[in-house]
Amino acid sequence: MNTPSYPDSQDSDSHRKWNELLQEMRVMQTGVQILAAFLVVLPFQARFDILNRPEEMIYIALLIAATLLILLMITPVAVHRYFFGQRLKDQTVQLGHIVLKIVGIGVGLLVSGCVWFVLQVLFGWQLGAWVGGSLVVVTLFLLLALPRILIPSHARESGD
Repeated sequence: MNTPSYPDSQDSDSHRKWNELLQEMRVMQTGVQILAAFLVVLPFQARFDILNRPEEMIYIALLIAATLLILLMITPVAVHRYFFGQRLKDQTVQLGHIVLKIVGIGVGLLVSGCVWFVLQVLFGWQLGAWVGGSLVVVTLFLLLALPRILIPSHARESGD
């Protein structure tokens, strides 16, 4: 098996990080696309007619959020394509890292928001608020707090 040779270890590290980012994007992409598809077809369902104006506005916000997340998710790839061959891999990887952190949190909040929306339409605002609010709190804990709690001690000491 031929392994590509790179001029230095920094290039090799950038390529490895880029490949890891692509794998992470692939994992998130399918879920976001399925959720966006669900939101796109929702108005064509018979029960969609029972929504009141505030619920319609929430639906529109969720649909726009799903669209923006898909666009944001493909941004690093578009930037990589634009700068391909210009030896800007480190900058592209850094952009991808930042974008994926934002997308990860956004996907968690979008999924929580969609569950909240469905529950409040089916069972009312009170249940929707309790379950949806709880999901938002769990989402923020899992995606923001937990990674900081799990930082290895050697990373805390070195300041990484």
